[in-house]
Amino acid sequence: MKKEHYRILLIVVLALAFIYTLGLAGILPFAVSYYITILFIFLFLFLRWESRLNRNA
Repeated sequence: MKKEHYRILLIVVLALAFIYTLGLAGILPFAVSYYITILFIFLFLFLRWESRLNRNA
């Protein structure tokens, strides 16, 4: 289950990184890249929090 979870997460991150790049290139509005950056920060913090909870359990 955990391996499948990370595979899905990898696909989501790659798709967001592609959209982020389009925003930096000017194809999409820059605000899209801004919000994706915030989403990446929250995702990073959530994964760190989840790993700490799993390590202590």
